[in-house]
Amino acid sequence: MTEAAMATNMKTPSADDNYVLRVRGLKKFFPIQKGLLRRTVGYVRAVDDVSFYVRDGETLGLVGESGCGKTTAGRSILRLYEPTAGEIMFKSRVLSQDGTSKTVNLMDLKPTEMKLVRQEISMVFQDPVNSLNPRMTVGDIVAEPMVIHGKYGPDSEQVIISLLERVGLRPDHLRRYPHEFSGGQRQRIGIARALSLNPRLVICDEPVSALDVSIQAQTLNLLEDLQADLNLAYVFVAHDLSVVQHISDRVAVMYVGKVAEMALSDELYNHPLHPYTEALMSSVPKPDPKYQSERIVMQGEVADPSNPPKGCYFNPRCRYAVDVCREKTPEFRELRPDHFVACHRAEELKLRGV
Repeated sequence: MTEAAMATNMKTPSADDNYVLRVRGLKKFFPIQKGLLRRTVGYVRAVDDVSFYVRDGETLGLVGESGCGKTTAGRSILRLYEPTAGEIMFKSRVLSQDGTSKTVNLMDLKPTEMKLVRQEISMVFQDPVNSLNPRMTVGDIVAEPMVIHGKYGPDSEQVIISLLERVGLRPDHLRRYPHEFSGGQRQRIGIARALSLNPRLVICDEPVSALDVSIQAQTLNLLEDLQADLNLAYVFVAHDLSVVQHISDRVAVMYVGKVAEMALSDELYNHPLHPYTEALMSSVPKPDPKYQSERIVMQGEVADPSNPPKGCYFNPRCRYAVDVCREKTPEFRELRPDHFVACHRAEELKLRGV
């Protein structure tokens, strides 16, 4: 399969000039190799034609079932996984000659240029244990991005102490090692490391999924406070719908490598237009004991990304599926202001008040 063939049908939601990141037609296919000669016999379509954008200072939540491609999409933006096709437009300051924002396609950057851009895009990893080097002190962990990018100087230790205090740790933690901290404290160390170069965009890869519920709330509040203080933009990857609703300005719902629906958080949770989103929202517990809702149980299994069904990937599990859903891939289009959906029957579902 050629890259040109993989890059077909690249559509993107329209975004105003206030975006910091715009992804269009992003694809990441992992080859399936068999035999003694390791011949490629197919591809796992981990991310398959994904488009979205993130405005300055906002949080975009990426939500979906495990294995839907959320983490792969986040890592592909940073080119930790080299994307197969697509565009990743980012407004960079470090590549601009006059200090203003310069829009660049991260796919076109040389390794030296991509290294510079990684000062502006950082990542908070899911596992607060394995993402920290056990042989390095907290001070060395937070300082490592500064050292790599040549930003470490005489005043850097004081900057690190300020970062630790900002995320709720003490200055005397500087000389300690990760095993001396709880899971929540380790994640705070990871957040401090992500902020050490003053980024514009932070990709949060399920940063609270490994934490206790009470610690999750503290970490989410910390992320919101940091966003308000530093005008950060977040891509927040998670599978917990209540967490995503709490922290996100807009939400993109992924299914088998594709974005099924994207809208403002309240709009998506109150007025879903895609059957998959409708089913997900029906599973969210409501705190009101008097509230009665229909629980939608999806039949069958999640589609195999190495052999997805023809047409809409969700059609084998969709209770609204008709012939066109099984034959034609739906277009990702805007049905309401800032509300995008990939479903042939979305207009009918909207009329029914789903």
